[in-house]
Amino acid sequence: MKFLALTLLLCNLHVAAQEIPRPAVVRFNTVCANCHEGECSGRLSFQSGVDAARGHMERYLGKITSAEAASLFSLLRYTKEHCSHYPVTVARPAEGVWNATDLNLWRNQPEGGYFVPLGRLASGSHRLQITFASAAPGRLKITDDRFEPLVEEALCPDGTQEIRFIAPGGPLYMTLQTKAELIGIRLIVATP
Repeated sequence: MKFLALTLLLCNLHVAAQEIPRPAVVRFNTVCANCHEGECSGRLSFQSGVDAARGHMERYLGKITSAEAASLFSLLRYTKEHCSHYPVTVARPAEGVWNATDLNLWRNQPEGGYFVPLGRLASGSHRLQITFASAAPGRLKITDDRFEPLVEEALCPDGTQEIRFIAPGGPLYMTLQTKAELIGIRLIVATP
């Protein structure tokens, strides 16, 4: 009986994970996670519900729909209960190269910025080359699945930049705070 209950719970978690739309995941990670990524535990009372939290969300995001508020509230709940990034299933592009079309899916159109799951990387040295359509001052952060930062850098206003980092192995995520359009990413295993 316990096995059946656990199986049903895991199936429901998987179904729930697919119910939150990608734009909400991107928006949460480019705006809300700035303050809420380190808040693991049940400190937030979820009994007040999404309606009580909506005013707080709209202070930072402007007017949002009920569906957007529900998605963002679910993301916050997931973050606090699991202390990890919300699971998004995405295959890393062939050759580790994202183009502007790929990246547009991970862009926060209303507030600016990007949240890009980089995929599961092997441990070791890596290089991330990022190319912008124009000068792009901003901030870049690469984190593991538990929000531990591997890279936190201010970006210079150049069209192309390269960031070197050492990955511990596992899924990594890039959050980029900028108003500029990102037109390409290339993720390369660095040679010694």
